[in-house]
Amino acid sequence: MASTVLPLMTANSYWGLAVETTYGTAAASVNTWTPINSPKVTPGVKWLDDGDFRGSPVTIYDEVAGVFRASFDGKTYTYTDVYPNLLRAALGSQDTVASVGPSLYTHTIGLQNSPNTGSQAPSYTIWNDSVDATYQMVASKLDVLSVSFSADAAVENTFTFKTNQPTTTASVSGLPESTQHLIPAWNCSASIGGVAVYVVEDWSMDIKRNANQIFALGSQSAVSNFQGPIDVTGKCTFIVQQGETYWANALTRDLQVVALTLTDPFTNYSILYQMSTVQLRDPVINQGKNYVELDLNFQAVGNTTDQVTFGYSPIKTVVTNNIATAY
Repeated sequence: MASTVLPLMTANSYWGLAVETTYGTAAASVNTWTPINSPKVTPGVKWLDDGDFRGSPVTIYDEVAGVFRASFDGKTYTYTDVYPNLLRAALGSQDTVASVGPSLYTHTIGLQNSPNTGSQAPSYTIWNDSVDATYQMVASKLDVLSVSFSADAAVENTFTFKTNQPTTTASVSGLPESTQHLIPAWNCSASIGGVAVYVVEDWSMDIKRNANQIFALGSQSAVSNFQGPIDVTGKCTFIVQQGETYWANALTRDLQVVALTLTDPFTNYSILYQMSTVQLRDPVINQGKNYVELDLNFQAVGNTTDQVTFGYSPIKTVVTNNIATAY
């Protein structure tokens, strides 16, 4: 009789991340676990095939492990107490905290511009407790953060980190978890050109850091997981009404101020994405439904309004929550 197979349940998983004080040295602990869906740990080991001829009709005689192009992928809804970690991983600046009311604080996070240190966001240690083992990944740098929502759904985020080789460590599952609610799209707002927009059906935005894994002799993991210049793009679908101008905006140079505010309807904690110079592009009139829709792409352009250090940035974020300490 075959032995009983007892699979491990993915629902028992935990995930968290914490800023590293020193690049590649594991952070001490996670402050709060972030709810996650579909986490994926990929060691990415590259195998080196030995196919040199040895007098036999054989293709491969040996395999030796090469470098680790490791990564971590996941999906999460938007919880205001932990989401600033992902924003800082994407943008990189110090978190500027300001008190704006009783137990109410804003966290302003923008693009890090520091030429002498490569204008890098901080590195993170990631813990993924997937029940079979707790996997720890150091020197993790965010590659892309994608934000998306449709009118009848929750705001979702998918992301990828480039990391060093995953290792296993002792379980760390007994820590606090996020206490916030996910944010539904119906309680989000948008404005274009300083005017509120009530016709957004779908919206997606990619904050890309184009991270590279740089290898050198003597290290199987990358000697640097290195972020490149930021690129912020996206696409959206609008309901077309009389007097709509977005078609015309997308056919000429017409840089618009675009702001998205995501608000938790229970706490009124919020997340603001500010893009002060956005070009709408590639308009398509879509008549596939009973009503007319307009599909658009957009490109956020570097500007001096959204920078938080100096120079230019295409985006700035402000999170309002009950957390008094910086992320």
